[in-house]
Formats: sequence, structure tokens, C-alpha cells
Amino acid sequence: MDILKMVIDLFGPTVFVPVVVFILSLCMRVEVDKAFRGALYMGIGLTAFNIILGGLMGSLGPIVTEMVENTGVNLPVIDIGWPAASVICYANQVGMFFIPFGLIFDLILFTTKWTDTFHPTDIWNYYFFVFWAAIVQFATGSFFLAVLAGMLLNLILLLLADWIAPSMECYYGYQGVVSTCFCSVNSVPFAILMKWVLGKLKLDKINLKPSELREKFGFWGEPVTMGLLIGFAVSMIAKWQFLGDVASWATILKTAITTGAVMAIYPSVSGLFVKGLIPITNTLNARMRSGQTKRKNMYIAIDPAVFFGEEGNMATGLVLIPVMLAFAVFTPGNIVLPLADLPALPFMTIGIVAVMQGNVFSAVITGIIWLGFGFLVNSDVAQIFTEAARAVNAIPESAGAAGVSCLLVGHNFFGWLVYKAFAAPEAIRMFTIAAAFACYFIVYFFFRKYRKAWQLAAGATEEYFAEKEALWKQMEEAGK
Repeated sequence: MDILKMVIDLFGPTVFVPVVVFILSLCMRVEVDKAFRGALYMGIGLTAFNIILGGLMGSLGPIVTEMVENTGVNLPVIDIGWPAASVICYANQVGMFFIPFGLIFDLILFTTKWTDTFHPTDIWNYYFFVFWAAIVQFATGSFFLAVLAGMLLNLILLLLADWIAPSMECYYGYQGVVSTCFCSVNSVPFAILMKWVLGKLKLDKINLKPSELREKFGFWGEPVTMGLLIGFAVSMIAKWQFLGDVASWATILKTAITTGAVMAIYPSVSGLFVKGLIPITNTLNARMRSGQTKRKNMYIAIDPAVFFGEEGNMATGLVLIPVMLAFAVFTPGNIVLPLADLPALPFMTIGIVAVMQGNVFSAVITGIIWLGFGFLVNSDVAQIFTEAARAVNAIPESAGAAGVSCLLVGHNFFGWLVYKAFAAPEAIRMFTIAAAFACYFIVYFFFRKYRKAWQLAAGATEEYFAEKEALWKQMEEAGK
């Protein structure tokens, strides 16, 4: 287990994903040269995404920290970021065990068609749900219950991925891939509910899609200009008290240019990534048309960095940074000071933006409410998060004696529910665990029964299903 984790950490997604995709392509009988070329382009695309993302985080990180300091927000629990949660996850027995175990479990679920999502291409993001299994073990002392909790959360994650995959394909434009990062997709059911509510209130008529803005405002609606203005606004809030300082204006303008650059460059980089998908999608579609495969759906799990910089998602996430800082102060019961993970908010809006099909207004409204609930979940587990972090020395010295939490990982309503079920008092624990599994199987049953309706509600289009139906019809006729 230590060796496998070392290999994953050493090579990272930019090497690991292309290798897995290359092997998967060969298993699907893609020609070796095409499989290699596709895997190479996928690795190059992921590398480019991460370079751009690193530049953005390097620029926004100090700005967000300064924004928090200058607003004088004082909350007792500090958000120290997702790295601390990953350390907690993999510094204990269940975290290390779940890397090989989860890999085998995911392969079984995929090959038996329990899920249509091929998850092993995103195993380094296991910690987003294995973290909750780790604190189940920390709270109960039971390794068995921790593994069982991890399995249930794995099942929930794959159900969410199957649910949102068509919508993500329709909106983000990447055929056959989906995010399996919990922070990106756990908002899907709530976003669907909010889409219905906003529709009833006629607020969905306020259409702030980037494409619509470009038509109405020309240059001022372009992605570059949107990124520039949003980066400028966020930086202005951070530097509000120091606008008389030339250095402050230099930082403001540099940050604005950086956010504008990210909005401009991401679409070009995505073209490299798409080249990596072409061999698999073409081969899969050809095999379906010829009747060689009976698998109607297949989605490849991919790192959320691929979706992070899309213009609607980036705009939504950046707008939410100062808004959520304000909400942290005014949300009753919140004790968490958002800090380290604030620049990563666009990771948390990926699923919401897909459901809203790029309507930034609807996505921001939904994000505000959803992330507000997330503060309460983070606050509820702050004490045990802090205890678990101290036990593995995952708290930076700068945190002092303060409590700690993690916005991205702790903001997981499903993780929180599973943790509560598995760490319930012993007298009722078997009942709560059984109830948790029962809820999953009931939802899974209805999803499989009404799959298309659920996926349409999540933002997929009729055109998507018409194309799928035509392909499936060809497959059936070829198989006769």
C-alpha cells in the first residue's frame, strides 16, 4: 500500500492518467499508435491545465489571505486547505488501505455495470470521501466501519457522477468524461432543486450566460474582459485600505491580468485535452455501431482541473470568493473562517454550473445557499477535524491553538450524513448504518429506472439523448 501511494504521489495525475488511459485504450482495442498519441495529448493537456491553475492560485492566494486580514473577520476555526485533509486521510490505516481496495472495488463496480463511470483514472481524489471514513475510524475506533463508510461514499459518488455526466458533456463539451471529485459534484441534487425553485420564481429568466453576455455587450462580455473585471474587483476588495499605495495598484492590476489570461488560455488548452479523448470516443462509438460492445454508456473520471477554467464556472467561482467571506460572518452557527480553500471555489461550482448550463446568475445564487450550508457542516465537524489533524501533525504552526477545518473536503453533505450514521451512539448505530445504505439503494433504484428524466433535470439536453438513441439503435441492428 505504501508503495502504491508513493507511485501515485511521485508521478501524479499528469503521468498516471495517460498511463491508465493508454491501458484502457488497448483493452478497448484502440490501435497502439493512436492510443499512445491520445494518452500523450491527455498528459500534455493536464499538464497545461495545472500550470495555468498554479499561476492563478499563486496570484489569488495572497489576495484572498489579505482580504481576510483586512476585513477583520475573526472566527475560531481556520480553513487550512485540502492538503491537510489529504494528510489526515492517508496518515492512517484506512486511508492507506483504501487506495488498492478502492481501486479493485471501482473496477468491480464498472465491469459489472453497477456504474457507468470508470473511476480509476481519478484515484488521487479518493481522499475527498476517504477523509470521512478516516474520521469514522477516529471517532469509533473501528477499521471495519471506516472501510464500510468509505465504500458507501464511493457508491454515492459514482451515482452522482452517472447522474451529472451527460449534463457535463453537454455544457463543458468533453465527450465521455466526468468529474468524480466530491467537492465538484456533491451539489448536484441541491442544484436541481434550486433550478426548479428559480424557475417557479421566474428568476431563471435572468440569463447571464457568457454566450449571451458576448452577444449583448461585445468586448465587455468576452471571457478575457470578464476575468479581468472580476479579478480587478476581488483585488480591490482585498486592497481597499491601501489604494493610496502604488504597490497595491500593481498587485490589483497583476491579479486582474492573471484572471483575464486564465479565461483566455483555458479554451485553447482544452483542445489539447480533447485530442487525448478522440481515440477512445471514436473507437467506442465504432464498436457500438458494429455491435461489438453492449455497453451503452461509459464515462471516464477525470481531474476537475479540466473543468475549472471554463468561463461560466470561473466567473461563478470568482464572484463567490468575496461573497462567501461575507456569508461566513453572517451565517448563524458558523465558526469557520474560510481562507486557504477560497481561491479554489471554482472547483466547488463545477456541478452547479453544469446543472444551470452556464447561467452565472442562477449558479451564483445556488452557490451562495449551498456553500452557506457547507459552513454549518464544516462547523459541526471542526472539533473532530482538529483532533484528527493534531494526531497526525497536519496543522501548520501558523494556526497556533486555533481549531482547523477544510472548506473543500469538509463541505460534503453526503460525507457528513454518512459520518453521522456510522458514528452514531452504539445503541442505534446498526439502525442508522442500515438506514444509510437503504437510502442509497432506494435512490439508486429510482435513478436507474428513471435515468433519462433525472439526467435531463440535471441539465442534459434532448439532443444529447437523440444522438445516443441513434447510436444505440445502430448497435442493436448490427448485433442482430
